[in-house]
Amino acid sequence: MTVLRKDEHLYREAEKLMKERYAFYTRSYKGLATERYMVMCMLDIAVRLQHALEHNDSADILERLAPLAEEIEKRLEK
Repeated sequence: MTVLRKDEHLYREAEKLMKERYAFYTRSYKGLATERYMVMCMLDIAVRLQHALEHNDSADILERLAPLAEEIEKRLEK
């Protein structure tokens, strides 16, 4: 796997998150197969990502900025 230097920190943070979630699931659900823990971790992280995507909608920001942009345009026209 090749990792761009500019993205290396992201991979390190992702590794930390995977280790943290893996430790959580191995503590919480004893005796499962390694593959089962990995699937639980992947699903957990995928749901977190989906939640973040749904709550980081830039359309909401654009809607809030539209009146400000209109006000700026009006003042610049004067």
